[in-house]
Amino acid sequence: MMITEYGEGKTEDIVRGWVANLATSPFPDDTKVMEAVAAGQCDVTLVNTYYFGRLMEKTPTLPLAIFWPNQNLKNKAAGVHVNVSGAGVTKYAKNPAGAQKLIEWLSSDKAQNLFADVNLEYPVNPKVSPDKTVASWGSFRQNLINVKDAGSLQTKAVKLMDRAGYK
Repeated sequence: MMITEYGEGKTEDIVRGWVANLATSPFPDDTKVMEAVAAGQCDVTLVNTYYFGRLMEKTPTLPLAIFWPNQNLKNKAAGVHVNVSGAGVTKYAKNPAGAQKLIEWLSSDKAQNLFADVNLEYPVNPKVSPDKTVASWGSFRQNLINVKDAGSLQTKAVKLMDRAGYK
């Protein structure tokens, strides 16, 4: 997504900056890195919000908070990265009608409410309100770069990260 927004050169500079600013070696998962921030090993990290929610439910006194980066309204492409879950019906599906019904149900108000609440995620269905914990994190402007465009640059992005020393 960053290559689409900034170009390969500037993105590599940004990633090299991240690597140069690491306070410690990378951690194997989101929970461990948040615990490192809480312990003072580093000041900031990038994590998936649902891990933040799970950790804060378990240990609500941790000195952690969410910050939504890249919220500049003047930049049309600005916005925080959002992970995407998708579904589709393959050409050779044995029951395409049933698969379509499952996809429709998964995006329904009821299923989105159940899924988002259990996982502490923002629901993709705009008619569904987030869980009160998730809502307390506030709203954010999401990056609207087409995921297909970002996906087409994945090989280039991985090579860029390797060159920059990102692990």
